[in-house]
Amino acid sequence: MKKTIVTLVTVGLVAGAFALPADAKKKKKKPVRVERVQESRYEFPAGIGSSSTGGGCLGCPSFPTGPGETFVKVEVTDDLTPKAGVSFSWDTDGDGISDTGFEVCGATDGWLEVPEGVTMTAFPWVLPGADCPDGSSTSGTIKVTFSSSPGA
Repeated sequence: MKKTIVTLVTVGLVAGAFALPADAKKKKKKPVRVERVQESRYEFPAGIGSSSTGGGCLGCPSFPTGPGETFVKVEVTDDLTPKAGVSFSWDTDGDGISDTGFEVCGATDGWLEVPEGVTMTAFPWVLPGADCPDGSSTSGTIKVTFSSSPGA
């Protein structure tokens, strides 16, 4: 009987020693921040209009957000003008019409939150608008950095 008790206590102590590292593994690891960069050229500005008045666009660049990508940073380099006024919009209610977005005047100041799984369309405007009074777009490059979290 004593051997059985000693054996059970020993097995219990050994099992307890191995259980501690398992608890440590259960601690949540800090999620890894993931970034992706997409660049696209625009050769013509959006049709006649501005970010204030709206307009149409043929061949405007699109930027789809991927899984987990909920933040973006944007830089626009126009071939002729120092600041390019560009609207970004996407369809949030599923009716096929872009209804949500933001304006960029050259670049964003930091990270902007966007929905996961939408396609953002960029509208580079030839005329200055209220959000970019000294900016216009001719042709150039739009660089969008996607991220899973805001960061440096």
